[in-house]
Amino acid sequence: MLYLLSFIIIIMITIYVITFTYRAKSLLSEMTAMMIAMAISMMTSLVVGTILGIILIGRLTIPVIFSVLFGMLIGYLIGRPFSLLASLDGLLAGIMGGMMGAMLGVMVFTQDPVVMTIFVDVIFIIIMMLIVKLIRQAVQESEIKSFTFKKNNWVKTIIGMIALLLIVSVVFFKPISYYFKDLFGSTSEVSEVSSEKTNEVQAEQKDGYQEAVIKVEPYGYTPENVKVKVGVPVKLHFQKSFAGGCLSFLLIEDFQLEKTLKKGDNLVEFTPEKPGIYTFHCGMNMYFGKILVE
Repeated sequence: MLYLLSFIIIIMITIYVITFTYRAKSLLSEMTAMMIAMAISMMTSLVVGTILGIILIGRLTIPVIFSVLFGMLIGYLIGRPFSLLASLDGLLAGIMGGMMGAMLGVMVFTQDPVVMTIFVDVIFIIIMMLIVKLIRQAVQESEIKSFTFKKNNWVKTIIGMIALLLIVSVVFFKPISYYFKDLFGSTSEVSEVSSEKTNEVQAEQKDGYQEAVIKVEPYGYTPENVKVKVGVPVKLHFQKSFAGGCLSFLLIEDFQLEKTLKKGDNLVEFTPEKPGIYTFHCGMNMYFGKILVE
């Protein structure tokens, strides 16, 4: 619900600002038009990419392609009435914003996606307000008076949209205070979740080898730590529950192991020769686990 609302707000404000720009195009300089095309294109593609990266649980290809194309289209539409240079500025900004937004969504979808969605939405709204103010300063108010909102109504509309985002996040997700729990120390809920989560497992000893199962889920590895015995061949089953994402690539550098993880069971074999703590991680160094050799 929150993400759908975000899309609706983005589309509504973008259409308004584009229309506002078109009505004032004869009174805007090329430099102003280039700035407007760049800002709107980058912000719309950034927000769209972030939301898609969150919704598609770590799959980067579709969010990048869609948000980049969306931003390029917006940039072209805004710059087209002014000059080819303004269109090019908007196109390039759409590419940059789309890529950054998609990567941001992939990075935060396991952490605080609701907070990040509200955060980028609020930034988007603020930037759009500044663009409208820029247009107002660049032209005579009387010449576009029939189209513009009254200042107070515009401010009230923006405040209402931000309030609606906050209400939706509380009703359909968790209270806003939950997402800032780390600033105020641990809570009983956090302790309860921590106690339920299995962070460590002892490898099962079998005939001539030892074996353990590690689940690869959208939010990381479970368990994160695996205890094994030194000198005994190890078989680790990385069971991936989804397709795509940076967790599709596994690195265990101390054992010179690199493996692409597909959805389902993926077997990794090695023999630890020395006691110690060895790290494994995803392809983007975002998620980690440890092999404790005793």
